[in-house]
Amino acid sequence: MHHIRINELARNIVEKIINKKDIYKASIIELANNSTILDMTNASWKGGKLVGEICMGGLGTVEFSHYNLDGHFLPSVTVHTSEPLISCIASQLAGWNVKLKKEVEKNGQMKKKVIFQSLGSGPARAKSKVEKIFNEIDYIDNSDCAVIVFETPKFPNEEVMNIVAEKCSVDISKTYAVCAPTACLTGSIQVAARIVETGIHKLHEIKFPIELIRDGYGTTTIAPIAKDDLGAMGRTNDSISAGGMTYYTIDVEKEKEEELFELIKKGPANTSSSYGKPFIETFKEANYNFYDIDPGLFAPATYTLTNIKTGKSLTVGKVNHELLKQSYGLD
Repeated sequence: MHHIRINELARNIVEKIINKKDIYKASIIELANNSTILDMTNASWKGGKLVGEICMGGLGTVEFSHYNLDGHFLPSVTVHTSEPLISCIASQLAGWNVKLKKEVEKNGQMKKKVIFQSLGSGPARAKSKVEKIFNEIDYIDNSDCAVIVFETPKFPNEEVMNIVAEKCSVDISKTYAVCAPTACLTGSIQVAARIVETGIHKLHEIKFPIELIRDGYGTTTIAPIAKDDLGAMGRTNDSISAGGMTYYTIDVEKEKEEELFELIKKGPANTSSSYGKPFIETFKEANYNFYDIDPGLFAPATYTLTNIKTGKSLTVGKVNHELLKQSYGLD
């Protein structure tokens, strides 16, 4: 897989958006240092879909469908990839904490102030390799460009883009940031499109050998757009944990199958001690501190696992319509 260059694949999608920016309702910002920002805040449905595919490094497909939530008609996404480790873990996972600090004077003293901070996702992560998880992934991207995705209403400036370019060892003129807040159509789409990645990341956390996964497929609702990013964060998380359904194939000998089937029972969101309420309520009760929330909550509602070696399948977890309706404000 070392011959596949996910940043180049993602740049092809970026260039598609730039060339048809009016169709995708994207705003293109050329910074003074020749880096490029794609503002997808007001993007169209197709624009949001393409952001999801950029996040996956061009190795995943995002398609639209619909979902009947007890009579409420909602849009949904279906996502699939046959390169789950590279597209989801090496690219889509929001794991790179990009931060810019500056010294400012306050009360006669010089103090460092955070000017920009956002978790970066997308294929630029595979170029920077600043995260420990890359010690476990045998993949090198030889692209001469870098594409990063920021889920934030505050866009990166020249200094932030310089950080990305330097960490990725690419020319600044070939550095791109795709940006949108959570509380917009693109935000709802691209978070829902993380359904397969979220499932794999949870498996990694419970020590499931994710290198055995051959294909990933998932579907979930696209959360109704909330009035602000905090509300949107709650709804989009609930789309995954209460409505997200995933399917993975593995290739393993019969002797190890029972062990892995037993292990995956720990995967679904409803096994978490923090499960049971809309995420925004859980977050408030934790005084808005993520570290006081059981990380096991960040998982799909269901997993189905098929061992292609034996043909045996197992489904665990459950979809929770009541929780989804509470989260979305639906009667």
